[in-house]
Amino acid sequence: MNVKDELLSILLSSEDGVSGSELAERIGCSRMAISKSAAGLADEGYRISVSRSGGYRLEKSDVLSLPVLDHYFDIPVYYRPVCKSTMTEAKDLINKGIEAPFAVIAGRQEGGRGRLGRSFFSPEGGVYLSLVISGKEIPNPDMLTTAASLAVSRAIEALTGIGCSIKWVNDIYIHGRKAVGILTEGLVNMEEGGLDKAVVGIGVNLQPGAESIPPELKEKMIYLYPSGSSPVTRAELAARICREILAILDEDFIEEYRSRCFILGSSIKVIKNGTARDAVAIDVDDRAELVVRYPDGRIEALSSGEVTLKI
Repeated sequence: MNVKDELLSILLSSEDGVSGSELAERIGCSRMAISKSAAGLADEGYRISVSRSGGYRLEKSDVLSLPVLDHYFDIPVYYRPVCKSTMTEAKDLINKGIEAPFAVIAGRQEGGRGRLGRSFFSPEGGVYLSLVISGKEIPNPDMLTTAASLAVSRAIEALTGIGCSIKWVNDIYIHGRKAVGILTEGLVNMEEGGLDKAVVGIGVNLQPGAESIPPELKEKMIYLYPSGSSPVTRAELAARICREILAILDEDFIEEYRSRCFILGSSIKVIKNGTARDAVAIDVDDRAELVVRYPDGRIEALSSGEVTLKI
């Protein structure tokens, strides 16, 4: 590592300030080199305070970089400042032999994907990640998507205090609008059969960047911090999300999921195979299927499909 990288590594792991003389001794350089490297880090967006009594201290700043991500993550993590989608990047790494678990984080996506072939608006300022999990670590693959939505809700609430609710099956809402999208894809082991790996893609509308919200999304999406200045960094939130997902896999979580599913008791439209039908959402069963009742009294448990609230 060069002086700047070593300086960043030391400051990331130090809760208190570190004097210039100590830094110079640990890195093996001059104090002038420390000062120049600190200035270089500041140019990259890191907030570094310097004082005679406290030395050099890294203040919280929302800079995405591999050293910062490595500091927060306890699994391997790969960083892309910009990419088409983290799902695509994750699959490329799988094909190169990278073992699960690992995560891919992007500063922004140019082709972010949502469910049913939709695009996901992914400008600078959001959290965009894909988590790759070994199929051996997933006891119930059919419930991975619902587990992920609950885990992401827990992570957001733990770090921000913002309450989250879930629109079946996996969209996370705050204040009646979508704040998080989740897409889960599985890779099958063709030789042995069964799930080989799962890729969980997550997009969190954390705070606005320079790019304006498209007109068709203005009434549908919301940022966790619409005015900007999130007190939580993207690296912190991404790491917490991954930890929560990996931790929830062995849990019996359906009661908590059911309590967060805000469409229960509501009139909805069920969209399957291009056809929309009126229904009432009455329950989420133990397999995380949405139980609905149609106007003719027929009851169905939905394992897939799209539902929208009936206005």
